Amino acid sequence: MTGQHSTVPRRFALVHYPDGDDSRVIVAWGIELPDGSAVSASIDDQAVAVCSRAAHCELIHGAELVWIDGEIDDFEKERSS
Repeated sequence: MTGQHSTVPRRFALVHYPDGDDSRVIVAWGIELPDGSAVSASIDDQAVAVCSRAAHCELIHGAELVWIDGEIDDFEKERSS
């Protein structure tokens, strides 16, 4: 899907790994919009971010981005089936 954007927003979570263990704590949820920009909101209602890319939301929330809906190519293949 080169040069095009999905028409359906993709969801993501922003997570921390407290105390250095492997368990994740979700600190925010977000969506990547069809134009590639993203919106995220922290679960404690303290921060809302509107970013040019989902990766920028990582920086604002100080957390790791985890895609909930998978890769765009996988999603587009499922939609077209």
